[in-house]
Amino acid sequence: MKAVLYPFAPEEPIVQLVRDFPQLQWAIAASPDDIAREIGAAAILVTSNRVCSAAYGEALRRHAGQALKWIHFTSAGIDRGLRMGLPDWATVTNATGVKAAMVSEHALALLLALVRRLPELAADQLARRWRHDDAMAKVATLEGATVCVVGLGSIGREVARKAKAFDARVIAVSRAGSAEGAVEQVFPRGRIGEALAMADAVVICTSSEAESFHLIDAAALAAMGPKALLVNVARGDIVDGAALIAALQAGRLGGAALDVAEVEPLAPTSPLWDLPNVIISPHIAGGGSSGYPQQKALFAKNLLRFCAGEALLNVCRTSGEAV
Repeated sequence: MKAVLYPFAPEEPIVQLVRDFPQLQWAIAASPDDIAREIGAAAILVTSNRVCSAAYGEALRRHAGQALKWIHFTSAGIDRGLRMGLPDWATVTNATGVKAAMVSEHALALLLALVRRLPELAADQLARRWRHDDAMAKVATLEGATVCVVGLGSIGREVARKAKAFDARVIAVSRAGSAEGAVEQVFPRGRIGEALAMADAVVICTSSEAESFHLIDAAALAAMGPKALLVNVARGDIVDGAALIAALQAGRLGGAALDVAEVEPLAPTSPLWDLPNVIISPHIAGGGSSGYPQQKALFAKNLLRFCAGEALLNVCRTSGEAV
């Protein structure tokens, strides 16, 4: 059985699939031209959301044969893949959950840094300034705070569990989730304003798609209190960047910690760099581990299911379903 692997970079850990699954006839692609040449007889395509482009999509749709039954994304996001266009006869899966531990850990680190005023303390340290009384008056705690998790996928559930461990009250906004585990109450997206109004902190974990574009807009930010904190470890376009800057500059929001931006890298001219109540990390929430052991385990389970004609795990789109 032929499989094509199109990684983001040749040194990516995911390339180890070639070694670990020798029962497949592998071809490694590094360009749309490689896809055009190799995809014709392939049954499986393993790819990265980051390499998706119009040229890639055109090559894939033009040259993929009916043998292509399974497209697996090594990322949780598949938005670029959907935009470029995928053969509608193939089932599409993703790697949701593979990096939930790392991303949720980073989200809590950012949230705690805001709550405990670490940016201000770091500035004081650089200035050799000891401000005990002022700092004591500003620091807060997650104990008893209401944390709203937007999106209850694998990452959102892990954020909820970790926040609960800090004795926070956890609520959520989700299209399909129900209150369970660490989450006390779930609001549908149509009632997001109610959830945001209750929150001391909001952590965005939902996927990027047409329906989530600027989900956190000026109205959503206005629903949050002036001391509320916003953490985004999902995708930059879920938050209206201009509205966020305006809210922060006007003091209508307590602070923000952003691992993502609407346009990456974040422009050096962005006002976000200079705001004292903003923390920026360069899209590294999934770092700290290659994630390959989890990727390998997920691929192994799905390969067995695929060969047995069984339903796959992490299905984003079934064959024949329009995108």
